Amino acid sequence: RMEARAYASWMRGNLALEQNQWQTACSEYQMALTLCESLASDVGGSGGGDSSAVDGSDVDGNGMRQLELLDFFTTRARNVIAPLLRYCHYELQEKGMSPTEKISFLQSSSSISDAPNDPLQSKLHSLKAQTLQSQATSGSSMSQIIFRENTIAVETKELRMALLKIQDLKREWEEDAKGSSGNNNNNNNASGSSDSKFMELLSGYDDAISLANQELKQLSALKSGPAVNAKKFQLQNILGYCKHQKLKLVMGRNEDLAEGIVRRNKKKGLTLKHFEEAAHLYDALLQDARAVSSLPGGGSPEDFDGDAAAAAAVEDEFLLEANANILRLRSLRCYYLAQMHGSPRVGKHAEALALLDQAESLALEACEEIGACDGMEGGDELLENLERALEEMRGEKCRVLAVSYLSMNASSSTRAGKSLLERLHDYDIPSAATMPLLTHVPPKLEPMACKPSFFDVALNYVSDYPVEDLEQALEEHGEQNSSAASTGFLGWFRR
Repeated sequence: RMEARAYASWMRGNLALEQNQWQTACSEYQMALTLCESLASDVGGSGGGDSSAVDGSDVDGNGMRQLELLDFFTTRARNVIAPLLRYCHYELQEKGMSPTEKISFLQSSSSISDAPNDPLQSKLHSLKAQTLQSQATSGSSMSQIIFRENTIAVETKELRMALLKIQDLKREWEEDAKGSSGNNNNNNNASGSSDSKFMELLSGYDDAISLANQELKQLSALKSGPAVNAKKFQLQNILGYCKHQKLKLVMGRNEDLAEGIVRRNKKKGLTLKHFEEAAHLYDALLQDARAVSSLPGGGSPEDFDGDAAAAAAVEDEFLLEANANILRLRSLRCYYLAQMHGSPRVGKHAEALALLDQAESLALEACEEIGACDGMEGGDELLENLERALEEMRGEKCRVLAVSYLSMNASSSTRAGKSLLERLHDYDIPSAATMPLLTHVPPKLEPMACKPSFFDVALNYVSDYPVEDLEQALEEHGEQNSSAASTGFLGWFRR
C-alpha cells in the first residue's frame, strides 16, 4: 500500500511538472521521496536480522529479494525523485516568490543534500544575506528595541543586520528544538542539529556585542555633549540588551539540564554524582544571574552623563527581578550542596542541616521578592517550583535529622563487636562503608553453668589423655604464640 502511494505521488508530480505547476509538483515529489525512504528503511531493517541474506546461504530466498528492494527504493529516491524535486524548487523560487517563501523552499530542498558544494545551499546563504541587507537598509525591521523600560532606536545598519540575523537564527533554533522533542526516531541527529543552531545563535549575539563595543570605543574619543551622551546611552542599552538575551538563553539551557538530571534519575535514586552535577550547573547559573544584575543600561537619557562605569546601578523593575532570581538560584544551589553533604558516602549531617536551613531561608526570601515583581516573566511558574522545592527541603531536613540522630546515638553493642543476631532489638544503622556483622564464624565461646557431676564425668575422659605430651605441646605453643596460650586448654584443643 505504501509503495502504491509513492507511485501515485510520483505520477501526480510528473503531471504537475508537465503543466508547470511547480508548487504542486514539489508537494507530490516530496511525498514520494519520503515514502521511498521509509520503504528503504523498512526493507533494510527487516533484512538486517536475516543472516542467510548476508552469508549467501539462501541465495534464491528472501535475503536477495530484500537486497534488491533496498537497492531499488534507495536508487529511486536519490537518483530520480530528488533531482526532480530540486528542479521544481529552483523553478519555483525563480518565478517571483517573496524572499521568505524562497528561503523556506530552499531550506526544505537543502535538507535533501548536505554536501558542502551544494548549489542550493550556496543559493540559500546568498539569499539570506541579501534579505537581511535589504531589511536593514529599509529600516522596516529591528529599527528599535525595548530594554529596561526604554525604547532604544537602532540607527546603524550593521547593528540592525546583526539583530535581524539573531532573529532568524533564534527562529531556526526554536523550530529544531521543537522537532527534536517531537521526533523520537532520530533523536540523536535532531539533538546535534539543535546544538549547532544554539551555538550559531550565541555566536550571533557575540557579533552584535562586538559591534556595539566597537561603536562605543569610537565615541569614547569624542568630547561629552548632549548628542554624544544620547548616542552612548543608546549603545549602552543595545549592549545590555544583547548580553541579557544571550545570558537568558544560556541560563535557560543550563537550568533545563539540571532539572533533567534530577527528573531522569529520581525514580532510580539520586546519587552523589547527580547532586554534584546539579550543584555545578547551579554554580554556573548563579554566576550568570549576577552578571545579569550588573548589565549596563536603564535609567533615562537625561540622567546619563556619558560615563557608564561611574554610573550607579538603576533601581528599576529589571534589577529587582535579577536580584530575586539570584536569591532563587542561591537557594537551589544550597539545597543540592546540602544533599551532597547528607549523602551516605559523605555523611556530614551537621553541615547538611546548616545548608538546608540556609536554603529554606533563601527560598522564603526569594518567594517574597518574586511575588513583589508583578511583570516578571514566568513568575507564577517560578513561585510554584520554589514552593515545591521548599516542601522537598523540609522533608530532606527531617531525613537528615533522623540519620544524624541514629548515627550519634547508635548502641554501644555495635562498637563492642556484637553481631546482628545478638542485637536484634537495638535501633541503629550500619556503616555504609562496611557490611553489618551478621554472626561470628566460628561461633564465639560462651561460659556455661554446669553441675559438678559434669566435671566428674569429664575428668574420667581427660585422665585417659597423655598428660606429658599435652604439657609439652602447651609449653611449645605457649612460647610461640602467647595469645593461644592465654585461651587455655580448650583454646589449644580446638586448634
